[in-house]
Amino acid sequence: MAEPARAGDVAVEMAGIAKSFGDVHALDDVTFRVAPGEVHGLLGENGAGKTTLMNVLTGLYLADRGDVALHGQHVDLRTPSDAVGHGVGMVHQHFELVQAFSALENILLGAVTATWSMDTASHRERIADLADHYGFTVDLDTRVADMEVGDQQKVEILRILYAGADILVLDEPTTHLTPAEVDHLFASVRELAAEGLAVVLIAHKLHEVFAVCDRVTVLRHGRLAGSLDVAAAAHADVVAMMMGDDATMVEARAKTCDIGEDEVLSLRGVTATGGAVDVHLHDLDLQVHRGEFVGIAGVAGNGQRELMELLAGLRPITTGRMHASGVDVTHARVDERIRAGVAVLPGDRMREGVLPASPLYETYALGRHLLHDHFSPHDLQDQARDMIARFDVRTSGPTAPTASLSGGNIQKVLVARALDVSEHAGGGAMVVMNPTSGLDVGAAAFVHDQLVRTCEAGGGVLLISEDLDELLALCDRVVVLSHGRLAGQQVAGDYDRLVLGDLMVAAHG
Repeated sequence: MAEPARAGDVAVEMAGIAKSFGDVHALDDVTFRVAPGEVHGLLGENGAGKTTLMNVLTGLYLADRGDVALHGQHVDLRTPSDAVGHGVGMVHQHFELVQAFSALENILLGAVTATWSMDTASHRERIADLADHYGFTVDLDTRVADMEVGDQQKVEILRILYAGADILVLDEPTTHLTPAEVDHLFASVRELAAEGLAVVLIAHKLHEVFAVCDRVTVLRHGRLAGSLDVAAAAHADVVAMMMGDDATMVEARAKTCDIGEDEVLSLRGVTATGGAVDVHLHDLDLQVHRGEFVGIAGVAGNGQRELMELLAGLRPITTGRMHASGVDVTHARVDERIRAGVAVLPGDRMREGVLPASPLYETYALGRHLLHDHFSPHDLQDQARDMIARFDVRTSGPTAPTASLSGGNIQKVLVARALDVSEHAGGGAMVVMNPTSGLDVGAAAFVHDQLVRTCEAGGGVLLISEDLDELLALCDRVVVLSHGRLAGQQVAGDYDRLVLGDLMVAAHG
């Protein structure tokens, strides 16, 4: 277990940190300082170096130059074990849990070394007390693979805390939480800080940073753009530091499209069943018209994933009918739905949307290849090259491995791909799930702008999102999904966050 933080000292002091990957300078002479008892926001565009800097702190990367001191003592962090031994823990955006293990086993995995003599009962009791102390409701015996993403995140945080961390790094921790859960998490974060922990919050949502952080550090293009006390900072100041000359990009275009009578997507009386851990969908009636932006709100684990799979053709419809632009696709295959203009932007871009080890042009071709009789590798590379230019994708070229791109640039590729499918059908239905998860303000605004363009071009958008602010800002109406049923809706101009929250939480509880 790490030693407790000592009042008055500096928990983290990183000076002159530099890190390059080939010709790419990810970090260049970065200084970063965090005190015990402080919640420190780390901001910047995708690719600015935030995660790379924290990977140096947690021993995943070895800096090319620079020094790291913890509580005033120089440390040599060459491995994650070194970092854990010095009380540093990081909850990554893409969780590092063993899917086949239970929550309890995952928490113990990083905290207990003498497993041959482990007293599981005593560990279980202490972990349960820790979870209760910070308000994390987790079934310790549930297998991680059967958990919703929000609960997996709680397991990650508990794992780090139980290992004795006094320096906690959270990478986009609110991505899959409802507003109420975010408030609960932030209360727990403040309690952690009050007990002396140094907390680093990698974030993109400025209102969250201003709600919970004491100080904020901004990186831009791998360099330090500046640090500010949150209490004395304005949103515009932070945005200017993040975006530099591109600060005007952060606002998405206003939605000005007209809603037509024709439906690009409709579900009538649709029911779908699945396995033991799936949410059953019941009697869904949902329509999206041309030019319409419809949102689906709900607490994580209430059928959002199942609805996405149903619309994409990955989950069979038991009863009811589904139509896409007038075509009955109730029992259609995935390729038939794509040809009918159902374009899907999946919620987990790395697991469901890309071929990580394959060249970018092959990822861009997925789904689109079904719309044409023939594609040659040369054609695909030319099309990908054109897409890279149109969407300002930061990459070395169409043959670059997909996984080499930042999250924001990968999302641009997936948006471009979905737009092609929708436009091929003369304006179809774009079904998107958490499209700006993990994106910086500029990349998120770009994605929003492209979705608005779909509506303006005569298509329709169904936005499934766990970010209520995103839904209220973009949608013509918001429908609440709870326990696989549509619990109610509100239309733009009459939105009431409290009513929507009650529909989400009351029915969920």
